[in-house]
Amino acid sequence: MRVFLILTLTTMSTSVAFGQALPFHDDFNDGDFDGWEVIDDVEPQFGPSDWSVEFGELVQKSNIWSYGPVELETKYHLGTHVATGDKNWADYSFNAVVRSSDNDGVGLIFRYQDERNYYRILLMNDAAWSGRDSSGVPVNTPLQRLQKFIDGEPYILAENKVSQAYPSDYFALTADVRGDTLRAYLNGDLILSALDDTYDSGRIGLLSYANTGAYYDSVAVTLTPVIYSEPEERQFMYRVREFRAPYIQNPTQTSVEVAWRTVAPSVGRVRYGMEKGNLDLEAVESEQVQKHHVRLDGLQVSTRYFYEVYSGSDQSSDEENFKTAPRHDQKQFSFLVLGDSGVDTPTQWRVGEQMRASMNEREVDFVVHVGDVHQGAGDYYDDIYFKPYREIIKNINIFTSLGNHDVITDNGNVYLDDFYLPHNNPDSTERYYSFRWANAYFIALDTNGDFSPGSAQHDFLLEALTDSLRRSATWTFVYAHHPPFTEFWTNYYGDERVQNHLVPIYEEYDVDMVMNGHTHSYERGEKEHVHYLVSGGGGGGLDDFFVDYDHITFSDGVHHFTRIDVDDDQLTVTATDQHGQQVDQFVINKYASLDSEDGDLPKGMGLDQNFPNPFADSTTIRYSVVDPERVILDVYDTLGRKVSTLVNRNHAPGRYIVTYSPMHLASGQYTFRLTTGSATLTRPFTIVR
Repeated sequence: MRVFLILTLTTMSTSVAFGQALPFHDDFNDGDFDGWEVIDDVEPQFGPSDWSVEFGELVQKSNIWSYGPVELETKYHLGTHVATGDKNWADYSFNAVVRSSDNDGVGLIFRYQDERNYYRILLMNDAAWSGRDSSGVPVNTPLQRLQKFIDGEPYILAENKVSQAYPSDYFALTADVRGDTLRAYLNGDLILSALDDTYDSGRIGLLSYANTGAYYDSVAVTLTPVIYSEPEERQFMYRVREFRAPYIQNPTQTSVEVAWRTVAPSVGRVRYGMEKGNLDLEAVESEQVQKHHVRLDGLQVSTRYFYEVYSGSDQSSDEENFKTAPRHDQKQFSFLVLGDSGVDTPTQWRVGEQMRASMNEREVDFVVHVGDVHQGAGDYYDDIYFKPYREIIKNINIFTSLGNHDVITDNGNVYLDDFYLPHNNPDSTERYYSFRWANAYFIALDTNGDFSPGSAQHDFLLEALTDSLRRSATWTFVYAHHPPFTEFWTNYYGDERVQNHLVPIYEEYDVDMVMNGHTHSYERGEKEHVHYLVSGGGGGGLDDFFVDYDHITFSDGVHHFTRIDVDDDQLTVTATDQHGQQVDQFVINKYASLDSEDGDLPKGMGLDQNFPNPFADSTTIRYSVVDPERVILDVYDTLGRKVSTLVNRNHAPGRYIVTYSPMHLASGQYTFRLTTGSATLTRPFTIVR
C-alpha cells in the first residue's frame, strides 16, 4: 500500500547523530552537513568532489566521475557520494527533495554497508552516457535504474528507459525498503520495484555522477511508510554571492541598460548626462533588489553619455561613460571578437589587458563573444567574466553567445540570468538575436539548440537575412559557438549540423563573415564567398593542429583576440596574442558597382590593369560584366596556387571596382583571374614590400 504524506519541508527539524533511533531529518538549515561522510568513488576523473551547503541545501558541483575508458564509466556510473545514519537501520522510508542543474546522475543510496556494497536509485537524463541496459544493449535514452553493488560490481534490479528521468525543477525522490521489497518513487509515483535480500539493513547516502549541480534538501528517514509527493512549488534562485560592478548592456540608438549587483537589497539609481561632471538626469528602480537593472531611455543617437551608479545612498561606481549606437549610414566602426575565455587564469587576464590596450589605442564600439563565456560548468560568472573584463564592460557592451559550457548548468539559465541581451525573436529569448550597428547587420545564434529546418531558430535566421535592416546594410556578420570547419582539434572536423543546416544558408544569402569559437585557436579562410573566422583563444587550454582544410588559409594555436575595423566597404581584420604581438592581419573588400550615369552598359567583359602596379599596401581593380552571371575574381601565385578570392557573387551587367590589400602576401609576381560562365581574363601584378 502506498502512503502519501505532504510535508511542510521548510519546518522540519534537524538532528544528525549515529546510533540514533529513527526518525532522522536533515534540512541543512544549520549551514553544514556534519555527520555526513564524503566518499569519492574509485579512479575519480576531474575530481575531487565539491560538497557544501549553500542557502540551506546540500550541493555537489564537481564534474567528477569514475574510470577513464567510456565503457567502464558508463558501466558503473560512479562519481562521489555522501553517507550518514546507522548500519542497523533496516526497514524505512528514505525521502529527499532533489534538483539537478546538470543532466547527469543523481540519486539515493540505501542499506549502505560500505562504499562497495549497497543499493541505489540512479536517475540519468543524459542519453549519450546512459551506457547499456541489463541485457547489454545500449540504452541511448534517459534512464531510471534500481541497482545493487556487491564488492564494487553493479547489478541491475529494475530499470526504465524514459524520455525524461527527472524533471528540470525540484522533485521528490523516495526509497521505501521493507524486508526484501525495494521500491523507488518520483514525486509520489512508483517508478521502480524489485525483490532482493542481499542487504537487510544499512545507512543512507546521496550520490552525484558527473554532475556539476546536484542539490539535496529535506532528507528524512522514517520507520513508518512516508512517501513525499511533489514538493511545494519553490523557485530556484541564482543567488547574489558578492558585489558586481556596473556593466553596460544592450545599447541601441536611443537606450542603454546598466546592470550591477549588491549583496544587500537596495533601490538602485543611475545619474547620467551628456557633460562630464554634470549628471542632470536620473533613472531610479521602483523597489529594493539585489540584481539591479536600469534602462536609460530617450537618449540621442551616436552620443557619449557620462554616468554614476548608486545603491541606495552608496555610490557604486566612479563616473564612467558609454556611447549610444550610431546612425545606420555611419560607415566606420570597430569591434573585437573573443571566444572560449572563461577560466580565470593569467592567460585570460593577459588577453583582456591586450583588448584594453587596443581600445585605448583606437576606439572600439563593442565586443562579440563567440561562446564559452564560462569555460567550466556555467554556474558562476563573476570570477571568469565580470572581474577580468570589468574595465571593458563598464563602458561598452559585450554581445555574448551561448557556448556548450554555458549550457551545462540549467541549460544556460545562469547565463540568461546574468546577461541582458536583445530578445527580438518570436520566442522572446536571449539565446539568439540580431541587431544593426552602423552599416553592418549582426545575427547571434545558439548552436547548442535546434537550428534544423523547421525549427524556430532556423526560421528566425531566414527572416533576419531578409529583414529590411539587413538588406540595407553593407556587411552581414553571423556569430555562434560551433564552427562548421576547424583545423585545430584532434579528431574534430567541425560541427556537422552547422555544415548541413547553416552553411548552405550562409552561402545562399551572401553572409560576409561567420565568427565562431569552440576550437581554442585562431583560424580564418573563405569558402564560396563566405569568410570564416575562428577566434577561440580567449583563455582556455589550446588545441592541437589536426586537419588541413584547403579553404582555411591561416591557422594558429595561440591565445588571442581579434579586432575588426569597418571602413565603408572594407574590413581590416587583426589578431593579437596575449603579449600584444600581431598574429595575423588581412583585408576584405566588397565590390562596388560603377554603372555610368547615362546608363551606358559595357559592350564586353573586361578586366583592367590594376592601379597602382607595382604596389606595397593596396591596389584597385576595375572590371566589367555584360550578362547577368556568376563572377569570380581570384588571385594566384606563380606556382598556380589560389591565394585569395576577392569576388564570388552573382552580378548584374555593369562596371565594378574592388580594392585589394594583401597584407598576408610576400613580395613577388601574382595574377588576377576574372572568371564568368563564358570567359576568363587575367592580369599580372607585382607586390613590392
